Amino acid sequence: MKLNTQVAIFYVALCALSTGTTAQNVYKCGNAYSQKPCADGVVVDVQDSRSAAQKAESDALIKRDSAAANAMEKTRLKEEAQQRADNAKLAAAAAKKVPVKSMDKPSKRPGGTVSSHKTSAGKKSAKKKKESEQFAARSAAEKPKQAASATK
Repeated sequence: MKLNTQVAIFYVALCALSTGTTAQNVYKCGNAYSQKPCADGVVVDVQDSRSAAQKAESDALIKRDSAAANAMEKTRLKEEAQQRADNAKLAAAAAKKVPVKSMDKPSKRPGGTVSSHKTSAGKKSAKKKKESEQFAARSAAEKPKQAASATK
């Protein structure tokens, strides 16, 4: 029985050696690559020319980058889950019609007039500016131009 096993191992090894693997040629045909030759095709050398040390260094870098990417993905998923939970709380509060207090929104006075919380010197402005119907975007640093007659 021992002899049969040794003979079987010998023939398996002989078959493996006799098949001999060879790399396939890669052809560059214009901007495309193919395994089949084409008109005006150029054979491209695709052998890895790195040394064993370079390959090991590259593999270590790939593992490190993969671990960093996995950690970033876990952090992102955790933040997204927290955001979904916060949005669900806000939606539940909106469904119950819980008022949200904000200093940016104007509030109504008992007489039905609207007062603005944002004024230049903390006082309520007596003049009401007439707003044009056209939209004009301004940056925060821009100051509105005053009429020449108002400055004199």
